[in-house]
Formats: sequence, structure tokens, C-alpha cells
Amino acid sequence: MKEADAHVDYESHQLLLYVERPDGTYGGLQTGAYAAKNYLDIFLESRANVIASGIEKLKKGEMSAIAFYMELNRMTVADLAARTGFSRAKVRKQLGPAGFATVTINDLRRYAEVFDITIADFFQVTIPRKNGVSVRRQKTANPLFTVIEII
Repeated sequence: MKEADAHVDYESHQLLLYVERPDGTYGGLQTGAYAAKNYLDIFLESRANVIASGIEKLKKGEMSAIAFYMELNRMTVADLAARTGFSRAKVRKQLGPAGFATVTINDLRRYAEVFDITIADFFQVTIPRKNGVSVRRQKTANPLFTVIEII
């Protein structure tokens, strides 16, 4: 890639590219990320919509928390079954509220590992009221205990 083609003006997300300079030499160039500049807002808006609609479906009892996290991570039943080691039929069953009621703690632990969340996240959702406030969940050595920090 030529140096002139690689420059992207985006301070929020910088990266280092190896480019061909005008004098024919090669070297590093710190520049903005094209995908972040042009598509990050679209991705974040899409993700916020998935979260909002998923929370509404959870409130109405139309889906289980497993289905919510599966949608949030853009996974299919086959993906989730392969990553957890469960059968597709078992995963499909547990995507609904009735099936979720039969899930064991050990099953939830395996799902939580795949989604990179805590077991507690299957039973609650935290929505900050103010912009700029975030919630961080910290895993502990005890898989059944989580620390929630509001920052």
C-alpha cells in the first residue's frame, strides 16, 4: 500500500501500517483505522438496537438469557452447540424461558465461558441512567460470585 493511500484522519483509533513511501522505501506509518472511522458508529448503533430489543424480549418472556447472549454475539445454534459441547437440540430447548428454567449451574457455567460473562449476568441486566457511566463486572475465583463496579 502506498503511503498516500494509507492515511486516515481518525484520532480515536490509531494503528500502525507498513507502507511504501514516495521514494520507494518501506516503513511504518501511524494512521487512523478506516473501518473504525467509517463503520464503528453503524456497528455501535446496531449493537445498541440488538441489546434494547433483546431486553424487551427478556422482559416479556419471549426468549431466555441464553438466546439474548447468542444473538448479541451473532452466533447460531450450531455455533453455540459446538462451543459448549451440548447437542443442538439441548441448546434449542434452552433458548426459550421454559427450557431455561431447566438449565443447571454447570450448564450455565459453560454458556458463561463461551459468552465471556458471569453466571449472574443470566439473571439480571444493569442499565445506567446517565451517559458516561459504565458498569464493570469482575469475575472472581468463585464462579458463583461477581463484583459489580459502577464507574
